[in-house]
Amino acid sequence: MITQIGMHTVVVKDLSKALKFYRDKLKLRVVFYNRKMKWLTFDCGTTLSITTAWNREARKLCGKRTGISFFTEDLEKTYKQLVKRGVKFRLLPHKRNWGGFLASFEDPDGNAFFLLQMPSDFKK
Repeated sequence: MITQIGMHTVVVKDLSKALKFYRDKLKLRVVFYNRKMKWLTFDCGTTLSITTAWNREARKLCGKRTGISFFTEDLEKTYKQLVKRGVKFRLLPHKRNWGGFLASFEDPDGNAFFLLQMPSDFKK
């Protein structure tokens, strides 16, 4: 029986740049870092796994839309904090017809993420 999603993996070109971005700009907590294996993980409610490409096919995964959404309770406030830290946004915060707010940002390798403020009636 599946109980939860255990890990989301994002492929990057430069692990040290990724470490600085996810730790220092997004303020995610590092839970595992293996330089030899070129693998880094962060705690963000689930585990976000960051790794470099392990073969030619995996290189094609870098710089894509990840489909990963980060939740926030105050999207406008979080957006302003991230902009101050140098995070590049693809899509500015705006209200969606389903009642929430959405923005999109990217990491140094162009991997895209959503930033979401869910409507008040949303239940996890």
